[in-house]
Amino acid sequence: MPVPAPEKGAARRARRAARPREAGPGAVPWIRARLRAAPGQALATGVLVMVTAFLLAALPRAVDSYESGALREALARAQADRRSVTVTADVVARDASPGRSPVPSDAELAATAEAFRDVVRPPVVPKPGADVYGVRNGTPAPTLGRALPRPAQLDPRATVVVPPREVLSGLRTVTGRLPAEAPGDDVVEAVLTARTAEVMGLEAGSSVRLATVDGAPLTVRITGIVEPRGPRPALWTAVPVVRGPGMVWVPGRGDPRGYWHFGLLSGGGARDALLRLEGGAVAFWHHPLRVEDLTPDEVPAAQRALASLSGGSDAARLQARSPVEGAVVDGDGLDALLAAFAAERRAAGPLVLVAAVGVASVAAVVLLMAGGLAAAGRRTETALLRARGGSLPGIARLLAAETAVVAVPAAAAGVLCALLLVPSRRWAAALLLGAAVAATACLALPLRAVVTHRTPWAAAREDLTAARPSRRRVVVELTVVALVAGALAASRSGASAGVLTAATPVLIATAAALLLRRIHPIPLRLLARATARLSGAVVHLAMVRAGRAPAAAVMPLAAVLVALTVASFGGSVLAGVADGRSRAARAAVGADARIEAPASLPEGLAARIRRVDGVEEAAAVRVEYGLRTAGFSRPFALVVVDPSSYARLAARTGPDGGGFPAAALGRYGGTGPLPAVVSPGLAEDLGGGAATVATDSGSVGIRAAAVRAAAPAVEGDFAVVSTASLARSRSGRPDGTGRPDGTDGTEPTVLLVGGAHLDGARLRDAARGAGTGLTVKLYSEELARYESTPLQTGARRLYLAAVAACAGYGALALLLALLRTAPGRRALLARLRTMGTSRRQAHALAFLEALPPIVLAAAGGILTGLAAVLLLRPGVDLTALAFSADARGKGVTVQAVLTPDPGTLLWPPAGVLVLACTVLALQTWLSGLRGPGTELRTEEHT
Repeated sequence: MPVPAPEKGAARRARRAARPREAGPGAVPWIRARLRAAPGQALATGVLVMVTAFLLAALPRAVDSYESGALREALARAQADRRSVTVTADVVARDASPGRSPVPSDAELAATAEAFRDVVRPPVVPKPGADVYGVRNGTPAPTLGRALPRPAQLDPRATVVVPPREVLSGLRTVTGRLPAEAPGDDVVEAVLTARTAEVMGLEAGSSVRLATVDGAPLTVRITGIVEPRGPRPALWTAVPVVRGPGMVWVPGRGDPRGYWHFGLLSGGGARDALLRLEGGAVAFWHHPLRVEDLTPDEVPAAQRALASLSGGSDAARLQARSPVEGAVVDGDGLDALLAAFAAERRAAGPLVLVAAVGVASVAAVVLLMAGGLAAAGRRTETALLRARGGSLPGIARLLAAETAVVAVPAAAAGVLCALLLVPSRRWAAALLLGAAVAATACLALPLRAVVTHRTPWAAAREDLTAARPSRRRVVVELTVVALVAGALAASRSGASAGVLTAATPVLIATAAALLLRRIHPIPLRLLARATARLSGAVVHLAMVRAGRAPAAAVMPLAAVLVALTVASFGGSVLAGVADGRSRAARAAVGADARIEAPASLPEGLAARIRRVDGVEEAAAVRVEYGLRTAGFSRPFALVVVDPSSYARLAARTGPDGGGFPAAALGRYGGTGPLPAVVSPGLAEDLGGGAATVATDSGSVGIRAAAVRAAAPAVEGDFAVVSTASLARSRSGRPDGTGRPDGTDGTEPTVLLVGGAHLDGARLRDAARGAGTGLTVKLYSEELARYESTPLQTGARRLYLAAVAACAGYGALALLLALLRTAPGRRALLARLRTMGTSRRQAHALAFLEALPPIVLAAAGGILTGLAAVLLLRPGVDLTALAFSADARGKGVTVQAVLTPDPGTLLWPPAGVLVLACTVLALQTWLSGLRGPGTELRTEEHT
C-alpha cells in the first residue's frame, strides 16, 4: 500500500530539523555562540592570521623598498656626469655656405637640444632647464712658452669652451670683464675661474698662447675671473676642467709624470678660431637626467631607451631633427651604472626568492596545522553533527563561515598594517598574498573535518609503527621526489626555472620529512625492543608511547625541516660571500701584508720589518709577471723563493689553505731544468716535460715537480722555483752572473709578511725608513675594500628577517605538535600517578616520549641543510653578490660559491631541542598542579 504524501513530508521535515543550520542569515547566532564558547581559540587564530598576512604582504613591498633605496643611493653616490647624457657632434669637416660660420650657432645648438628633449622617451627624462650646450676644441691644445707651471717639464694643455652668452652672463665676475663677442683671427678673449687662476698663475690681463695646426699660435687674452652663482652649474659638470685644473698622468717607467689640464671660457668670437686647434671644434649638449624617481622595475626600460638613443631608432630620429649633423649620444656612464645595479639585483633575486618561498611554505604548514588542531579538538562534535544527518558540504560551510568571521578581518588588518608600515609602490602582490592567507586559514578547518568524516568515524589506535602507507601517499611522495629532481637539474645546469628553482631547498626539506616519516618507526621499534629488558618501566613505556603517536604528529617535521634548511642555506650564502671576499683579498695581497718594490727590495728591509710589533713571519720573494714562451698558451708569473720561509708563510696564510711542498724544490743537481711548483694550467701546458723561460736575467728551464691550485704573492698561472737552485743554475756561466751589472736575477721584489695583528701605519713607517718607492698593502684593508653595496646590504637584511620568521614559524609548529599531544600526555601521567608513579618518573616519561621525533627532526635538519648546500652549490653563483661591479671591473677573478656554515647548521637544531625540553617541562609542571582525579574526569568528559 503506498505511503501517504503527508507522511513523506513529515519525514523530510524531521530529517531537516535534525540537520545543522548552514551558513547564512540563520547561522549567525550559532557562529556567535561558538565564538563566545572559545574566545581564546578565536583570538589565537586571529593573531596568527594577522601576523602571517602582515609578513607575506610586507615581503614584496620590503623587496621593492630596499631595491628602490639602493637604486637611489647608487645614483646619488655616482658622479654628476654619470647621471647625465651627453650629445657631441664633430664639426671639423662641416661645409659652410657663404656668410655662414662652419661652427654651429647658438640657435642651432638650442634647436638640437630641443630635438633631444622631443626624442628622448621615459623613463629617461631630462631635468627641465638644466641642460647646457656649447662648443669646445676636440683635443686639449698644448700651450706655448714656459710661463705656466710645468711640474714634469711637460707643457700644460687647455680646453677652450664657448658657451651661449646667457651662460656667461649668469656667472659672477670677480675681477675684470666678460669676453667680447667680436671674432678674432689670432687673438681671442676668455675668462677663467679663481681656482684655475690660482693654480696656473694667471690673472686678468694675462695671455696664454696655444699651438695650432697651421703653425701660427692662437693667443687667448684673459679678461677676467669668474665664479658660479649657484653651488655647481651644469657647465661645470659638462666640462670639469672649467671648474679647476687637473693633473693628467703620463704612463711610463720610473717616477710618474704629469701635466696640467685647465679650461678657458671664451665668447662667441672664438668659435671659428677653435677650428685651428688640434682636433678641431666639437659641439656638445649636456643633459642631466631626472633619475630620482627611477624605480628598479624601470631600469630595463631605461637601458633600452639609452641603447636606442646611442644607436637605435631614437638616434636616427635625433639626427633627422637636429640642424647639426653627426650628433652622437653618449650615455655609457649611466648605462654602466644601471647595468651594475641590474647585475646585483639578478644575483640577489634568487636569494630573496628562496627566503620568500621558505617563509610562505612554513607559514602555510603552520596554518594547516592550526586548522588540523582545531579539527581534532572538535572531532567528537563534528561526528555528532554528521550522525544527526548533517551533510559534509553543510558542515564545511558552517566551519568555513565560523573561521572566516575571525580570519578575514585579521588578514585585512595584517595587509593594512603592511601597506601603512612598509613604504612601496607595490600593492597588488600584497593584496593577493593577504587573500591567500585568509583563504588558507578559512579552508584548513573545514577541509580537515571533511577528510576526517568522509567515512563513519570510530575511535581507534593510530600507531605510527602499525600504519601502512596508502597508494595516495606513495603518489604524493613520488611527486615530491620528481619535483626535487627537476628543480635540482634546473639549478645545477644554470637554467632559471623561477619559483621552482627557488623552492629547491623547501622541496629538499619536504622530501627529507617524507623520508623521516618512512624510517621513523624503525628506530622506535628497535628502541622499544631494547628497553623491554630494562628493570625500570619508564624508558620502555616512553618508547612504546612514542611508537603509538598518531601519524599526523610527524607532519610538523616538514615545518621544522623547512625552517632549518632555509636557515642553513641562508647561512651558507652569507658564509660563501665572506669566504669569497676573503679569498679575493688574500689573492690580491698574498699574505697578511705585502711590501713591493718597482725594481728590488732595499737591503735590510726584511730585518727592519721583522722588528715591527705584530709581525710573526716574513718571506722575501722575487716575482716576474707576464712571462711567455712558445710552449705555453697563456702568460704566467715566475716566483723565486726561499722554500723554507715561503712554506711557513703559505701554511699560515696560503690562499688555498694548504701547505706548500718545499721539499719538491730542493732536489736539483745543478744541471738541467729547475724543479718548479706550478699551477694546474701551466702543468697541463708542460705535459710532464720541460720548457725554457725567458726571464729578465736570462733564460732558464723549468719542469713541474708539484702542482698547486694557488700560491701566495701571485694570481693566475705561476711557476715557483728555489732561489738557491736558480743561483746555482747560473753559476756555470762565464761571468758567474745572470746580468751585466753583476746580479744573478734572484733579488727579491716582494716581501710577504704574516701576523695576526698588523699595524699598517707602523709597517708603512718602517718601509719608508728603508727606502723609497715601496708600496704597502694589508689584507685587512683589501678585505675592507669589498664592502657591501646598498642592494647587497638590503638583500642580506631581508634574508635574515626571513630566516627569523621561518625560525618563529618552525617553533610554532613544534608548539602546536606538543599541544596536540598534551591532553593524552596529561591523562597518562594522571593514571600513572594513581598507580604510584613518582613525579620524577612522570617527568622522565614525558621527556622520553616526546624527544625521539624531535631529536630525529634536529638531526634531519642538520643533514638536510648540509645536503641542500652541497647539491645546490654547482648552480649558485654568489660572485655578483659578493663583489660590486667596480670590484669585478678592477680584476677580481675569485668566484664566490655556497660554503657550509657550522653555526647555522648546528645552532638552530640545538634551539629546537632546548625549546622542546622547555615546553615539555612547563607542561609537566602545570599538569602537576592539578590533581590526578581532575585530569581523569576531564579526559572522561572530553
